[in-house]
Amino acid sequence: MLPVHQRLAELYTISRRRPLSAAELTEQQHCLHANAVYCWEMGRLNNEALLAAQTEDTAWQQVISAQLYEVRMNGKAGKGHR
Repeated sequence: MLPVHQRLAELYTISRRRPLSAAELTEQQHCLHANAVYCWEMGRLNNEALLAAQTEDTAWQQVISAQLYEVRMNGKAGKGHR
């Protein structure tokens, strides 16, 4: 889980008790955007992993596995990937 996911959960919990402030609403939108980018990146990489497995391209699978790890840990793959 990324810190942005934890903050999004905090903001949701706060919003159940009281309306969010303008700053919190802005932060919530930033968190939602970061989450969407994360989900799209993970989806893309999972699709590529499936293709690599179906074509038995082990070198590509290793690259994708490293990218998936980076996205899980940092929210994005490092430069040089893609």
